Amino acid sequence: MPPALRHSRRIAAAFAVLLALATAAPAAAHSDLHHSEPADGAVLRTAPTSILLAFPVPVQVMTLRLVDQAGKERSLRREGDRTAATSEARATVQGTLPPGDYRIEWRGASPDGHVGGSAVRFRIEPSR
Repeated sequence: MPPALRHSRRIAAAFAVLLALATAAPAAAHSDLHHSEPADGAVLRTAPTSILLAFPVPVQVMTLRLVDQAGKERSLRREGDRTAATSEARATVQGTLPPGDYRIEWRGASPDGHVGGSAVRFRIEPSR
């Protein structure tokens, strides 16, 4: 292979690596959920008294709702500053939750400005 062609391939490969690194950094800052309590898909014997959402990067959680299977929003008391970005969003469930299916709905903005959100689903089964 001629030296000029080898040099061109090296430059192209270096450029491809730099491009991959440059585009990977912003994607890593998006507001993906790392884990939650209760966990997504959890089946609980007792109703949770609190909710935790944990993120890999600080996120400004703009919306946090707990919704039952009938679509009724259940009361939550948010903890912490709602305007500040945080790696954990916490809330206390107000009142007792009866057995049934529930969704924790959240929406937040990550440091790169990406707005995202999701839902965590869990079930409370009657104790036997």
